[in-house]
Amino acid sequence: MVKHLRVDREEKYEIVEKWLLRDLEMIDGKEADTDNPYFDMHFHKVYSLEAYSCASKYTFARTLNKLNEMYLKKDLKMVNFDDTYLSDDSIWSSNNRDCLVLMRICFYASNLLCLSLCPLS
Repeated sequence: MVKHLRVDREEKYEIVEKWLLRDLEMIDGKEADTDNPYFDMHFHKVYSLEAYSCASKYTFARTLNKLNEMYLKKDLKMVNFDDTYLSDDSIWSSNNRDCLVLMRICFYASNLLCLSLCPLS
């Protein structure tokens, strides 16, 4: 875990605590169906953490999962996450997923706008 410090115009990072991936038992995303940046990491002790955003929480979880698959090959339990955003074969897990989500929202919004402007006969 890293602590972010800002001294004048300089940014510094201080390592506060280290964990080993092999000791990680479970990651709890808390709520899969809401935009929630909070999650718990279960080691010998449970650590409650907050990500910068929900997207960064999912990116972190995907990264831990990939590292686990590459090096440990153990069953890493991930609960309360939307599986669509965790899988590598999903369109949402690509590097530009934020743009894809925004494009889809704009597409639906434009469709709603067009439908609302159509006269009813």
